[in-house]
Amino acid sequence: MFEYTAEQEAIRKTARDFARKEVAPGVAERDAAARYDTRLLKRMGDLGFLGMLMPEEVGGTDTDLLSFCLVLEEIGRVDLALAWSLMASLSFAHPVATVGTPEQKALWMDTIVRPVLRGEANTAMGITEPDAGTDNGRIRTRAVREGDEWVINGSKTFITGAGLETCKGVLAVCLTDPENYKFEHIFIPTGTPGYRISEPLRKMGLHSSDTRELFFDNVRVPLNHRIGLEGQGMQRTKTGFFTARVLISSTCLGLAEECLTLATDWAKQRVAFGKPIARYQYVQGMITDMALNVELGRLMRDKAAHMAMQGKSFAKEASMCKWFVTEMAKDCTDKAVQIFGGMGFMDACPVSRYYRDIRAATIGEGTTEIQRYVVAREMGLLS
Repeated sequence: MFEYTAEQEAIRKTARDFARKEVAPGVAERDAAARYDTRLLKRMGDLGFLGMLMPEEVGGTDTDLLSFCLVLEEIGRVDLALAWSLMASLSFAHPVATVGTPEQKALWMDTIVRPVLRGEANTAMGITEPDAGTDNGRIRTRAVREGDEWVINGSKTFITGAGLETCKGVLAVCLTDPENYKFEHIFIPTGTPGYRISEPLRKMGLHSSDTRELFFDNVRVPLNHRIGLEGQGMQRTKTGFFTARVLISSTCLGLAEECLTLATDWAKQRVAFGKPIARYQYVQGMITDMALNVELGRLMRDKAAHMAMQGKSFAKEASMCKWFVTEMAKDCTDKAVQIFGGMGFMDACPVSRYYRDIRAATIGEGTTEIQRYVVAREMGLLS
């Protein structure tokens, strides 16, 4: 847990070089223009990042979860929006490759899954609705069986990547049996009649990440567009959240590390009242707090990832990790802005963008409040 393998370090270096040399140079311009660069998606495919968690038989490398976490961490250091888009792009390809039927694999392997691995396409995940965020049990998008089709009505919001020109469709969580509280994951291809995508939503941060509302008006898709076992959609959603919380924590850990590095370098060179501000005790306190918390966050992330890799139950550890790391990263951005002073408030300073971007992290993939609830539940405090 305290040292990464040689292979993991090599993967980390590849991701770091990509982030520094190819992602960082245009990140401010992409943020200002609220533009996602699909060329970066292609490069991530070329480097093998998109296939790391995919089986070898479909063209992936079946790499361990922690290695993928390290990739997300390095990309998150320079562009949180891109790191989140990377996670979202695999939302359909991964379940098809791992739990899809032979018929589904034959249908989508060459048209969607392999193009996603190459960075030539992406997919979106449709969970959140206007009245169903963390409380995903309130999902009301309905899917009704009519003959050999699903008929879908409803809407989704805050969906990443659905409006990109490369997007092949959305894997939507749909209510199919209200009386028995059953849900399904149903794939809706882009361009299906009745499926409408809004204009990009304006956001506080993560500007270069595509975010949309989706509307389904009597959308019809074949029955074989359901992914996984019948009636298990909500369970798959909840199980998927555990891994997603470790992944999103990795992106935020990278951002916190970068804030620490930038604030430390600035404090050493910024002179006030005749000496570098790094020599003032209060500034030292802020920076050392950041350093301590980054190390704690890394240990929590690594533990959760290792437990997942060993097939152990890690719901509590995933929620602890997500709760601590995202709140810690938010605090690091705040401290970094304060240390930079007026410059930290300027768009030209990276910590200004980090301050805006990180605010979504304590909300997405389950709020901090629900993480506390999950931890309490896993500790047996609710009964």
